[in-house]
Amino acid sequence: MSRKYLLTSMPLLILPLAGHSMDCIPTPHRTTGTHYEPVTEQKIHISKGVTIRGRIIAAPDCTAIANAKVAHWQAGETGEYVDRLRAYLFADTNGYYEFETEWPNLSPPHIHFIVTADGYQILETQWIGAKRTNVIEFDMVLQQR
Repeated sequence: MSRKYLLTSMPLLILPLAGHSMDCIPTPHRTTGTHYEPVTEQKIHISKGVTIRGRIIAAPDCTAIANAKVAHWQAGETGEYVDRLRAYLFADTNGYYEFETEWPNLSPPHIHFIVTADGYQILETQWIGAKRTNVIEFDMVLQQR
C-alpha cells in the first residue's frame, strides 16, 4: 500500500488519492480453518491462472516489512484442499510479495495466509473474494509486538 497524494490548487493542501489511506489499519485476524497443515515448501509458481500480489507493511505508518514470511494455502479449482497448493515465500526488501496459483473454487473464494516477521505479531488471515479475476491485490498490515 503506497502513499499517493494529489496536490490541489489550494496552497499546502495534500489529499490522499482514492483507495489510499494516511494510516495503516492492522489486517484483521481470520481463522486458519479446519484444513490447516504446516506449510513446508517454498515456491512462487504453484499453479496457473491467478497472480496474487501485495505488500507486507507495518501499522500505524505503512512502513515496509522486509523479508516477511508469507505462507498460504487454498482449495483449488476442484474445490479440494491439496498439498500442491500449500507454499510459502518471502517478501522482498520493500515488503512486496507475489505468487501464481489457480482460482480457489469455494464459496466464497478465499486463500488462507499466515505472515510472520521478526518484531511483529503473527498474522493469520484470509483473502476473501467475490468475482473471478486474474490478479488479486492483497496488502497485509502487521502490528508490532
